[in-house]
Amino acid sequence: LATDPRTMLVTCALPYANGSIHLGHMLEHIQADIWVRYQRMRGHQVHFICADDAHGTPIMLKAQQMGITPEEMIAAVSKEHQTDFAGFNISFDNYHSTHSDENRELAELIYGRLKAGGFIKGRTITQLFDPEKSMFLPDRFVKGTCPKCKSPEQYGDNCDSCGATYSPTELIDPKSAVSGATPVMKDSEHFFFDLPQFETWLAGWVRGSGAIQEEMAN
Repeated sequence: LATDPRTMLVTCALPYANGSIHLGHMLEHIQADIWVRYQRMRGHQVHFICADDAHGTPIMLKAQQMGITPEEMIAAVSKEHQTDFAGFNISFDNYHSTHSDENRELAELIYGRLKAGGFIKGRTITQLFDPEKSMFLPDRFVKGTCPKCKSPEQYGDNCDSCGATYSPTELIDPKSAVSGATPVMKDSEHFFFDLPQFETWLAGWVRGSGAIQEEMAN
């Protein structure tokens, strides 16, 4: 038994809510479950939590392909994921979703405080816009020819053929993955966290607080 019992919070990388659990997910979650059980046997109090990552472009695209709403897909995938984990006796204390009232309220609280403190900056960004669907197109909503190796049918963030990364506006002959229409360029306002304001403080904390492992600090 541990001579100095601790309270621990343990989680795993959140599975994405656009498809089934694969072996990589299961390996990580089983390893975490073993570690949690071991720590509890030693007398530590451990809170073992996880959730589905329910926000992102692939979820919206997959839901459209299936003819259902993103919310319906998120609910179905969550049920499937929890059934799979339970089948391997992985014992989460709580399994939730990023698409939740709690997460929204906390995100809005953090964002509101950062904005009030002057740490959120606006910037105008030129993006591809689908004229048929009247929507801006994030990188995974666009396909075209890679500007580096000229491979066709590549997404707007990176090329699977040559590994190059680029912005959606660099694609050759881009097409909307949603409607197939040729997108147009359009400006939109984006908001960014002003990380440079915290650079000195973060560097001091990482290197001098002792809160993280030496290997990570370096």
